[in-house]
This record gives sequence, C-alpha cells and structure tokens, in this order.
Amino acid sequence: MQNSEHKERRHSTRTGRHSASIAAVLTALGGTAALMPAQVSAQELCSEYTVQRGDTLSQIASRAEVRGGFQVLFSANSNVLTNPNVVEIGQRLTIPCADGSLPGNTQTASATTTAPAAPAPTTAQPDRPLRIVTATGYAPFTDEDAPNGGLMTLMVNRSMELGNADQDYNLMFINDWGSHLNTLLPSGAADMVFPWFRPDCDKVENLSPASAFRCTDFNHSAPLYEALVGFYTLKGSAYEGATDYADLQGAHLCRPEAWFTFDLEAVELMPPNTEFTRPVPQDGCWELLMNGEIDVITLDALPAEEDYRELGLSDRVAKIEPLTSAQTMHIFVAKDNQFANDALPIINAGLEELRLSGEWFEIVRQGVKDTIEN
Repeated sequence: MQNSEHKERRHSTRTGRHSASIAAVLTALGGTAALMPAQVSAQELCSEYTVQRGDTLSQIASRAEVRGGFQVLFSANSNVLTNPNVVEIGQRLTIPCADGSLPGNTQTASATTTAPAAPAPTTAQPDRPLRIVTATGYAPFTDEDAPNGGLMTLMVNRSMELGNADQDYNLMFINDWGSHLNTLLPSGAADMVFPWFRPDCDKVENLSPASAFRCTDFNHSAPLYEALVGFYTLKGSAYEGATDYADLQGAHLCRPEAWFTFDLEAVELMPPNTEFTRPVPQDGCWELLMNGEIDVITLDALPAEEDYRELGLSDRVAKIEPLTSAQTMHIFVAKDNQFANDALPIINAGLEELRLSGEWFEIVRQGVKDTIEN
C-alpha cells in the first residue's frame, strides 16, 4: 500500500499502512517527583503515602482512585519500586494528582535501567533521512488513530528533536509486526523499529534461538518504557489463586503472535510444560478464554486490561497479581547498519532530556489519560 497520511512536523513524519498482522510489543518507566509532606493515614491524590502492613500497589491505587491504576502509580514511583508486586512497609510513595500530574512543581524522571546518555554524533549528516518504523493497533503506545500516533510515537519524535534537531527522519507505520525484525531491519528497508522488548542479553545462552537473536543481531536504545506483563484467567478457575509460575505448569496459555516468549522461557512455561496458543490479533486470546479453549492469557497489562474492559469482561476476568513482571521496550537497530548505530546516541540523548525535564512522565500520563477517556 501507499503511504496514506502526512503529518506536518519540523522533520518529515510519514504514516504508511502496510499489511496488518498485529501483535503487540512494548517498555520503560519511571517518574519521580518532589514529595509532599507525609500522609500515612489515608491514600489521597496529590500526596505522599507511607506503605502499611498488608498494602499492595493495586489496593493503594484503587483506594486513592488513581487514573490508570497501579501502572501509573508504579511509573510515578520508579525511584522507589523495582517490582509492581513488591511494596515494603515504610516505603514512601508519591500519589499523582487528579489530573495525572505529580505533586510539587519540580519533576524529574528516571528509568531503573536507563543507559547513560551519549552525545549526538558530530560527523556529517547522512544524505538521506533515517527510516524509523512502528505499527498501529497498540494503544496507548503506538496507534495511528491516537493523538500523536500514541505516547511512544510522540516519545520517539521528541527524542529525535531534543537529541539532534538537524537530523532528518521519516517515521512510518508498517502494520506487520513480524516483518520489523525478520525483514525490515535485516534488509536495510528500515533503520530503526519500535517498540520491541529486549531480553536479558547478559544471559543470552539461556534463551531459545527465536529470543536470542534479539540480542545477537540487534543493538538497542535506552529503555523507552517499562511495561508490566500480566497473567489473566477466568474468575473461579483453578489458576486464579496461583502464587508462583510453577502453578501454571500444565495450563494452556495464550499470547498474541509476534510477542516475545523469553520471559516464559525463563520460568519454564513453554511447551512441553504448557500448551501454547498464539492468535494474530492483540485481542485474539479473550474469545478463546471465554470459550474455555485456553486457561490463562499473558500479555502487556495496560493494553490487556483496556481490551477486556472494552469487551465488557471486567466481571469475568481475574488478574493473577503475584505473576506480574516488568519488561523494558526499546528501539532496535541492526548491528550491521552503521547509519542507524551512529544515530542511536540521538535517541538516547533525547530520552535523557525527556526524563530530566519531566516531559517523559507527562507524555505517559497524557497517553494513558487519552486511552481511558476514549
């Protein structure tokens, strides 16, 4: 298909619709802020709360009525929390205000795994724009119909502008997720693709070939976002009370096509220990769950919970809270594409500026808010 939409920017940002195999992937995290005086007796918006015995992050977010729930509360406290399932008595958490902003006038942002920013390249500019590719259907992160193309599309555009305003680039939507790593980067048709999850490349020897090539064949930006990956089942099922990954051995799991499996490999939840179904669309697992054809869905928590709310399944679906994990999303570039590798410091420098200024958190906050309201 031909490119179907043009958006006027300082840089040429083009939106193209190409084939439609949709499978979601996403990343990174962190918002910190100046803290208000301690309020330990209740969870209130626009305040600080001290964790008490028996608290969970979901309960605190629910009692304070935080828009976006525990995901937003987790991101706002990345300087304190490293795991959404673990809060400790005495930890002081910042609770966002009613409009989603953080209390206080000074905002900074950080990511637990942020790579050090590198200076923008000082060599001569290349003779063509960078080709940066994402895909649609993954709201609130990347979606052609969302404001700014989704929060992560805005994040990449702003990072390019802040990292090196003179670097021309085209940003395109190519809606076949599987082609990004398998075809577009290896062939040089794209220089950068996002958002893709990165395994623990320090333990590449423990990964399957299908996961290991994300480390061996590609380099990666600093994290764009840290996504919470959840596990979901029907209320009343045998798996609702699972507290350990081993409790899911023997279950029939579902995760959309083109999604990573390295997290499941690490906890031994791949065949033959489980059955595994991979439908093409992001929301393809929910009908299978309702029909009793699978036992558990595992997917990025933010779009997953938006999907089942939109499908009217909130009263039927149970989240298996103890199994939630955090995984980082990045821009990927082919290791043999020198042009793309030379441009990675632009992205990293821009991301660092977004975090230091607090704009990173504002982009995430507004993107989540737009999704909830729409």
